[in-house]
Amino acid sequence: MLIGDSLIHQYRFEKNYYFVSGDNLANSQDSRYWGMLSEEYIVGKATRIWNSKEKYTDQIRWERILMKIK
Repeated sequence: MLIGDSLIHQYRFEKNYYFVSGDNLANSQDSRYWGMLSEEYIVGKATRIWNSKEKYTDQIRWERILMKIK
């Protein structure tokens, strides 16, 4: 890992951070895109699907809206 131009072999985080991944590996902007998420920004837990669209047609998949997340 680099901090600035310096190669480091160990680093201890001062806060808790989480790697957050989307449910669509090929089409998600998640921690691979914007980095680790600080615990202070986690304010709840997802329990239902809010929005679901077909990839190519962009049509809403009504049968998935508000389904419980397993």
